[in-house]
Formats: sequence, C-alpha cells, structure tokens
Amino acid sequence: MTEVEDLREPSRRTRSRRHFLKGSIFGGLAACAATGSWAFLGAPHNVEVVRVLMPLRNLPESLVGKRIVQISDLHVGPIVSRDYLRDCLELVSSLEPDVVAITGDFVTYDGPARVDEAVSLLADIQPGKLATVAITGNHDFGSSRGGFANRKVADSLTEKLDEIGIRMLRNTAVEIEGLRLLGVDDFWGPTHELSETLSSGNADQPSVMLCHNPDFVDQPGWENYRGWILSGHTHGGQVRLPFCKPPILPIRNHDYTAGKVKLPGDRTLYVNRGLGYLRKVRLNVRPEITVFSLSRAAWIFDLRTLKGRALLQAGQTEAVEKSASNHTAELRNFSSSSVSSPRRFC
Repeated sequence: MTEVEDLREPSRRTRSRRHFLKGSIFGGLAACAATGSWAFLGAPHNVEVVRVLMPLRNLPESLVGKRIVQISDLHVGPIVSRDYLRDCLELVSSLEPDVVAITGDFVTYDGPARVDEAVSLLADIQPGKLATVAITGNHDFGSSRGGFANRKVADSLTEKLDEIGIRMLRNTAVEIEGLRLLGVDDFWGPTHELSETLSSGNADQPSVMLCHNPDFVDQPGWENYRGWILSGHTHGGQVRLPFCKPPILPIRNHDYTAGKVKLPGDRTLYVNRGLGYLRKVRLNVRPEITVFSLSRAAWIFDLRTLKGRALLQAGQTEAVEKSASNHTAELRNFSSSSVSSPRRFC
C-alpha cells in the first residue's frame, strides 16, 4: 500500500503544476482581453479634468483666480462620437470658464461638411465669461494627403467659428483685461508667422500663447517671450505601456509628450492630451480637459544660493511682501559681497 501511494504522489504534483500553469495562462489571457476591451471601448472616452496653477508675471489683481479651460484635438469626423464630444463640451461649460482656449484640430477633414459639423457642435458650448479663443491645428488645413496645406479649409473654419463667437487667433494677439492671449497658425501648415505673432501687443503684459504643435517652441524667435504656451497635437501618444514611453508620437522632441514642461527663459509649455483621436484607442493616456487657475508670479531671493526664485502665488501678495521684508536686513549684509547683483533664475 505504501509503495502504491509513493508511485501516485508525483502524479498529483504534476497535475497541480498543470492546473497552475493553465490557470496562469487563462488568467493572463483574460487580463489581456479585459485591457484590450478597455483600451478600445472605455478608455477613449474616460475624460480627466486636470487642474493646473498658472503663475504669470504682472498679472492684474482682477484676474487672480480666473480660469482658463483648455480643450484640444476634437477631431470631429467619421471616427469620434458626436455624443461623446457633446458631453465633453457640457463638462467644459459646467466648469464656468472665464476663458475657453481651443488649441486646434477641430476636424479630421474629409470634406467641407466636416467644418459645418464642427461649427454646429461648438455652437452649443457655453462661451467663456471673458473670451473664447482658438487656433488652427494641422488637420484644420485639410488632409494629410494634401500635406495639410489647404488654406481654404482653415479660412472657412475661421469665418464660421467667428460667427458663433469663437475668436480664431491667426498669427495675432488679443488683450483681455490686461492679459495678452496670442495664437499662431499650425507649425505644419502654410501660414504660420511666429515672429509677427510674438511681436503683437505689449511683451511686458502677462502672456499666454496658443500653439498647436509643441515642436514649434524649439524654433528661433522665442527669446523675448515670457509666459505660458498651450499646445495639443500629441494626444499624449494615446497608448503608453507601464514604465514605457508612447511608441508613436507625431513630434520630434519627445520631451513634449504631455503635461507641463519648464522651458528656458521664463517660459512654461503645457501639452494637453486632447479629447479626440484618429484611431479609437487609448491606454494609460486619458483624454483631457485642463483648467488653469491664474495667479501672480513674484520674485524673492534665496540667500543661500544667491539665485532669485519664482514664488508661485495664488493671489497671496502679502506673503511675498512679508518674505521680502524679512530678508531686507540680510540683503544689506551682502552689499559688499563679490556677488553684488544676484541673477534671477526660474
């Protein structure tokens, strides 16, 4: 009896291992199927509202706490659900924006009807209390087969959006209660004029530039610009595996995939992940509506490093004044130092 049991024991262990391996395989397949289903069916419409503090130099007190709501890359067309986009615009309206900023790619262009469809959809959006502004994206200049070079499409879109109260900033700027809003035509399009756009208005004013393609910030001409740059275009890559970068990005500089990027010269880039898509799939990259809260940027000195640092304020100017007052006596002690004029760094 003992010998029989000894012979059977390895068989039980073998069956146990087989059951474990089968369970692991089926479990892995089920997880892959669930992830794939989510990526194609659920994730493309799982919108995230991202809140970001936007400190600006010389911001008027009256604008502190005001909100800019950015949306991008709607891609009205044959693939993106109109009901989904309508729900997104209702969400934008519920955020009670002071400024609505739309950073391009209104359509996936396949004919003039797409422009009318986009305008009809956006006619229902609650306008910003102060302004609703927008810029062109590459798809607003026609299709990729035409090299995104069809000016008539962009001109038609501009004219029709203006009629419903959405002001297109085509290489120009507008001032809203002391805030300079600039917009440049798309980097891949035929009509962008960066130098002319950046020279529009007063450079000392608090400034926000709308610029669809973030690669544009690596071009010459930004040297004297101080402020924020709001972009889209990338869709955040749409698909990102854990611990990996997105495999496909329509930009050269992959540092500009999504989110906030600090640039040289007191400039800050923000890349919105967009709402629409060219292919209905997203994984670990949620569609995005961004809410920027305007605040004042003030300077204080860090005596340990002798570098000026920006103190990001949300209207709390008293804190800045108190910090400066507390350091006044210590600053006098440095008057005879070899470093008489500490440089400011962002």
